[in-house]
Amino acid sequence: MSRTNPLALSAIASLLIAGGAVAQDYRYAVFELPGLTELYQGDAPGGIDSFGNVVGGSDLGPFQPRPTLWPSSGGVIDLGTRGGDYAAAASINVNGEIAGGAVFDPNGNFFDTRASLWRAGELIDLGTLGGEASWATDLNDSTQVVGESEYTGGSGGKGFLWENGEMRELDDPWPDRNATDVWGINDIGEIVGKGLNLDAIQRAMLWIDEEPIDLGSLSGGASVAYAINNSSVIVGSSETISGDRHAVKWVNRQIVDIHTPSAGERSVAWYINDVGQILGENNHTEVAMILNPGEDWIILNDVVPPLLRKDWNITHAREINDAGQIPVTANIGFDLWALLLTPVHPTMTLEGPQPGRAGTTNGLRVTGVTPGARVTFLYSRHGGGTRIPGCDLQQNALQLDNPTVIGTAIANQQGVATITRPVPLIARGQTILFQAVVQNECAISQLVVWRFE
Repeated sequence: MSRTNPLALSAIASLLIAGGAVAQDYRYAVFELPGLTELYQGDAPGGIDSFGNVVGGSDLGPFQPRPTLWPSSGGVIDLGTRGGDYAAAASINVNGEIAGGAVFDPNGNFFDTRASLWRAGELIDLGTLGGEASWATDLNDSTQVVGESEYTGGSGGKGFLWENGEMRELDDPWPDRNATDVWGINDIGEIVGKGLNLDAIQRAMLWIDEEPIDLGSLSGGASVAYAINNSSVIVGSSETISGDRHAVKWVNRQIVDIHTPSAGERSVAWYINDVGQILGENNHTEVAMILNPGEDWIILNDVVPPLLRKDWNITHAREINDAGQIPVTANIGFDLWALLLTPVHPTMTLEGPQPGRAGTTNGLRVTGVTPGARVTFLYSRHGGGTRIPGCDLQQNALQLDNPTVIGTAIANQQGVATITRPVPLIARGQTILFQAVVQNECAISQLVVWRFE
């Protein structure tokens, strides 16, 4: 359930009070990505690769982020530094190479960060454009790295492209401004970011063969480009005539306003994958959103399972892979948590307990099962995520936290499986989550949320 939409909460609560099932589109299983220490909660994921490996930063203490890899198999790995306390990873490619920033001087601080590449267990300093600091924001599968660097004699930053051991400055169409930020690169080497024009207005930029192109804006005012996919579709934000900020995309270099009322007052688009799914954020309420092709913006808090064990509020989502997996930052107060949202693909339909009353025998029925398959029925008091043994998270995952097995049944020739079990009277007024799984097929039902009368 959403923790940011009181109207939605009220509607769900009224259904639960009446008893019965809540019909809602829970699209994701939620997995907590463990931090490097339990003493301080400050974790923030950045990038994800096509296999589901996530990179980012995990704090050992205040202002002590470490470059972190969360493997798709589970666990957490400190990627290491060369002595400095400050480092974080921003992006990972299909080869397992990771780009970000690290402080190499043990006595250094954040302002001494250098663009870095973790490759085959080695940490490589990518250098600068002549200044003291630099930072890598993205890399592609050809190990082209982009980011921003201080430059000789300058007080601002300039975008760079690093490849084959060389860092090159990206041309600025307004060289007198000397202020470009670079955020993304696709696998054919197209680069996006922003520049500062002669009127000191930020403008979304595209670099093709390192030549800069002004992408324009909705109003002639400010705009920024944050990501580009392998079909050369670009996403970012633009100022409108009214002065608001709207999420936008550029298709064939033509700008399209993709803001809708469901995105709130102001919005930004952070990332687009090759399937066309766009991640964004409501800049007013600071909640993460997704825009699927043919749909409206959806707040991610609204499509994760209800009754999570921790009251997370999902605020930031920066990358999504083509399998639809999203590493997100969620907060509880001032603490930051790293989570992985992985989409589920139900192929079976589970009906709510019948008659749905505590203190009597109830039946569970699932349809759409392969005839002869063994179905396992499960329940939990909390939503979340649980791996199905033998199944990859990109195939399916359960949306229950620490589920308990109710029982099993064999599906008949019509693809129907049923079980009956007594429900104790103590369950009256309690909300229970149910799901069914055929483990050897990695097949699941939708999540059923039920309040017993």
